Amino acid sequence: MRVYVQVIDSKTGVYQTGVIDEPVKEGFEVQNAISHFGVNYGHVEWNKSFINNAQVMFGNIRDTSKIVSVICNR
Repeated sequence: MRVYVQVIDSKTGVYQTGVIDEPVKEGFEVQNAISHFGVNYGHVEWNKSFINNAQVMFGNIRDTSKIVSVICNR
């Protein structure tokens, strides 16, 4: 499954973006993908929804000025 990730520091404007497409145990795709960007899944206050059969997730990383967004097909 392809997982599209973007991490933005809203204070500095620095950002990372990419796509992770590698075999991972089902249910751990997002956790695996964001770990490539140094983000711990449990440190994000998530908002989740579905748009056109894709899961869309975004949230802020606690105690930082960083925002993470994730899009993946399920």
